[in-house]
Amino acid sequence: MKNPSKHSPETIERMKANAEAARRRLARLNREYLVRQQAEKASPSKPKSKVESFAEAVMRIAKQDRVAI
Repeated sequence: MKNPSKHSPETIERMKANAEAARRRLARLNREYLVRQQAEKASPSKPKSKVESFAEAVMRIAKQDRVAI
């Protein structure tokens, strides 16, 4: 608010209420984010998926099944 005299008291109160509501929403979002981060740290990590070609997949499966190609 650059110049409060430009606004009516009702408008000033509404702007203050909106700012307070925005602060509450931001605080709630921050709490939710922290909970998600803690849950992610607590859960077992997934192994990184490696993109493999068709030939590599065939060779991997053959090794697992002990099949000679």
